[in-house]
Amino acid sequence: MPPPHERFAAETGLSGHLLAFFASFTGYFRARLELAGIEGKEAATIYVKVAALLAVALLCVAFGYAFLWIGLIALIAAVSQVHWGWLVLAAGVLHLLAAAGCVWGVARLWKRPVFSETLEEFRKDQEWLKNHQ
Repeated sequence: MPPPHERFAAETGLSGHLLAFFASFTGYFRARLELAGIEGKEAATIYVKVAALLAVALLCVAFGYAFLWIGLIALIAAVSQVHWGWLVLAAGVLHLLAAAGCVWGVARLWKRPVFSETLEEFRKDQEWLKNHQ
């Protein structure tokens, strides 16, 4: 059995040509969507692997950071003869101050307007359209 666009093309007149055109059109988009589906599945597997590797890397960085601080505190305690508890407390306070600084920086950036020039251009365009209708 021939494809739909060939069957409809055999009919004469405008209706046959229009049916053949729409059959070709839908066949073209069906093929493109099937291809996009196949490539989408391949891309999804790649992105899942990338996300899993990034999660493992983030976990390793977190553990490495913690072990680095544990080792640094142990070395400083051994060399300076200061109780390790005081050093852990100082490291905790240092991290809380760093977190507070980050939150302060985010709060300052959050208040800053974004896309102000683009929004101004949209306002100008809208005003121009109102005046020229």
